[in-house]
Amino acid sequence: MKRSLQFALMATHVACAAGTYILSKLAADGFRSPAALTLARALGSTLVLLLLTGTLIPKPRFDGPTWAKLFGLGILHVPVNQYLFLCGLKESVPSHGALLYALTPMGVLLFTSWLERRWPARGKLLGVLVALAGAVVVLKPWAQGAAAAQVRHGDLLLLLAVASWVLCTVATRSLSRRHDPRTVTAWTLILGTLATMPIGGLALKQTDWSAISGSAWLGLAWMVAITSVVMNLMWSQLLKHLHPVQVAICMNAQPPATAALQTTLAAIGPAWLGATLAEPLGWPFWLGMALVLVGVVAVQRARERN
Repeated sequence: MKRSLQFALMATHVACAAGTYILSKLAADGFRSPAALTLARALGSTLVLLLLTGTLIPKPRFDGPTWAKLFGLGILHVPVNQYLFLCGLKESVPSHGALLYALTPMGVLLFTSWLERRWPARGKLLGVLVALAGAVVVLKPWAQGAAAAQVRHGDLLLLLAVASWVLCTVATRSLSRRHDPRTVTAWTLILGTLATMPIGGLALKQTDWSAISGSAWLGLAWMVAITSVVMNLMWSQLLKHLHPVQVAICMNAQPPATAALQTTLAAIGPAWLGATLAEPLGWPFWLGMALVLVGVVAVQRARERN
């Protein structure tokens, strides 16, 4: 893959991610039930992935144990990760979601170190502490009032979503080395959809579709087509040609890209975006973002040297 194409894919991925946090917030606010929204997103992406199977996505050729692992990953990915993400985003703000997901490389480092029963290098631990300090600043434990408490609760749910995404990332690594990453990703999502149906089916059935706004439908469509399909396919393609540390630059760029898009849309965007972007990006967010990014970059640089 040419370097110019690599940079183009990475830049496109970052732009899509910035749009994801903002448009997913629209969908989370528009759907009363996060469970119904999770299943609606999963069903839509499953349909698209099945239509692409045999062309952009190779047909699955897994043995029995691999199917079982994929089903377990599907449970972790959809009814756990995606549900927690949408629950957290419903109470928090888009910029916080992007920033907390930037902690993923740090979480992968800590989890793999625990699995291997070894302490990370001193430089990595220092980066972890700096990034965690940034996360604490963003959570603003000192803030008072109902609105601050709601955002803080949403941020904690987003942290749980990040933790489940870390587990997904580590568990998927070995499968993606033995099978085509596109097929692994597709069938993880498809099986995760099946696992979500008993939980989200009733909520989806009870949804008042006439009460859902056009902006919420736009957010759902974006999550189905862009987040679950296009971004996952781009991610697998990048992982096929680049080292994971290099690909992680995408996640490092997501918080400032999301913050820039949120600020721009709040200033010049349409009126129906106002409530979604009402939370001002004050000094705690900017300081927290700087600390998180410095810490994550320190972890990645230390990993490259080892």
